[in-house]
Amino acid sequence: MTRITLPNKRSLMARFVNVLEWHHLGYLLPLAVLVASLAVVHLLWQNESQESHEHLQDEFNSHVRETARHVEDRMKVYEQMLRGVKALFATGGNVSREQFRAYITRLRLNENFPGIDAVGFAPIVTSAQWHSHIESMRREGFTSYAIKSEGGKDFYAPTVYIEPFSGGNQHAIGFDMHADMAYRAAMEQARDTGKAVNTGKILLRETDGHLRAGFLTFAPIYNFREMMQGDTLDERRASIIGWVYSVSRMETLMTGILGEASNMIDIEILDGNTLSDETLMYDSDPSASHLISGTGYLFKSAIPMEIASHPWTLAAHSLFKFDAQMEGGRPQFVAYIGTGSSLLLALLTWLLVYGRSRALQDAREISQSASRYKQMFEDNASIAYLLDPESGSIVDANAAALAFWGYSMEELRGMNISRISFVPSGNIVDVMSKIKDGASHRVELYHRLKSGDIRDVEVFSGPLNYQGKALRYSVAHDITARKRAEDGLRLSMTVFNSVKDAVMVTDPDNRIVMVNPAFSNITGYPAEEVIGENPHILSSGMHPPAFYLKVWETLHSKGDWSGEVCNRHKSGELYHIWLSIRLVKDDGGKVTHHVAVFHKISKRKSAESGE
Repeated sequence: MTRITLPNKRSLMARFVNVLEWHHLGYLLPLAVLVASLAVVHLLWQNESQESHEHLQDEFNSHVRETARHVEDRMKVYEQMLRGVKALFATGGNVSREQFRAYITRLRLNENFPGIDAVGFAPIVTSAQWHSHIESMRREGFTSYAIKSEGGKDFYAPTVYIEPFSGGNQHAIGFDMHADMAYRAAMEQARDTGKAVNTGKILLRETDGHLRAGFLTFAPIYNFREMMQGDTLDERRASIIGWVYSVSRMETLMTGILGEASNMIDIEILDGNTLSDETLMYDSDPSASHLISGTGYLFKSAIPMEIASHPWTLAAHSLFKFDAQMEGGRPQFVAYIGTGSSLLLALLTWLLVYGRSRALQDAREISQSASRYKQMFEDNASIAYLLDPESGSIVDANAAALAFWGYSMEELRGMNISRISFVPSGNIVDVMSKIKDGASHRVELYHRLKSGDIRDVEVFSGPLNYQGKALRYSVAHDITARKRAEDGLRLSMTVFNSVKDAVMVTDPDNRIVMVNPAFSNITGYPAEEVIGENPHILSSGMHPPAFYLKVWETLHSKGDWSGEVCNRHKSGELYHIWLSIRLVKDDGGKVTHHVAVFHKISKRKSAESGE
């Protein structure tokens, strides 16, 4: 028989473990590995938390800048609308009340310009025109018309047209706009610059009697004489004949501007550059901490804007829902996975130390064996034995096998291996067929010891020619501890499947491949109905396509996405969830799966709204 020898040199790890064993410190190594691993996990968690904070800061700044841009864009559209009304008067000739009404009606203010309650026209009436102007208005049917002003002025600017001509707007007829200090500065600035100009914050009375913040925007109307272009201040002042203006309410104006950020960020619009209650014109969440000078939030920002030649400030701070994202996402993922990996690494280290200790013990026993096949089994700590492939009987076994099984060599020699080795299903025929075909193979079996104990073993077997006879040389390793560890992992999977959060896994084509029971509890769909389907079956239809495009863009650019989503239960009921999605990639960077974890947040939303 060919002598089988092992290298004399041991690896550094083997020497290290041997030294630890010599000093009875080997079992401290798993603890040291666990402590070191947890320290690394803590550092990674801190790093991910910092990155998460920076990511949320960027997301917050993006929301605020986007909101400011939406406000500026909408106000530019409203300015353009007012320029159109101004152009109506610049076409030449007088604009009748019916023409003005028809033009404003075609604008459809409620649909196209939410927030604008009225559009009016205030011509300049000199002291000399006072009586003729009043008589003209009364001939139009305003029998009690009068210019509402203190009098004694060189000119007046009474409102003569206002649309829609209903409700409180009717009381504006005859009101001298230039007499009001809140309007005069904006009117004169518009006259001198030729541009649309906003007033500061004013309080407008609602139909329910409450006062709401708003503002007026004035645009000048000129009648330039021949050779005048309005290039100079004197020409503009000499040619002014009146103003068109719009009346806007901030609360209605902001409708539709904030979008998805309204639930995550408190947006406040202030008149001028001072952050105070007196300058506050709009607050998207009055129940939250007031103004960015408050506390209790992670992120805040203030952006100056110029709206129709008047300064505004957009102030913003994060709400609890936005800040709560710091608690989950990647830092939480790193903490969970890192802690689990640390425990698993410590377990594997313990198995290594324990296995090494057992291997050294087995090696010592084998070195003392006087078997005639000592060359084959020398320094081999594993269970080794020879089989006759035709009969399945044991030809020989090493000391480790004797110690493991509990039999003497006399009891084993000639014993059929089926008395010791069996598979869970009892399918020994398949195993024997592998043995008889002459090829090397690896199988996992059960070994029944003489004591009756059952052990899990991993057997590597290959052909061996000895003195012209074909035998099978088999080496077995006791993997009972590893199997118990695998059972522990399966138990962990069972616990994972019992969590209340729903888990959904999809393939690269976004087809569902696996869900846990919590998924069915939340969505109403059993697993067999959703496997192979697109997650779109959960869609409520409440989110526009752009929302999902943004989700996918963020997911593929950053690797994960978290946010609130409205879904539809199988029964048709709508419900809100907090959804976290993460990409899973292989070593080559290719996406293999998408993992989504979500839970209902209806109770949380109710608590936050004070219900």
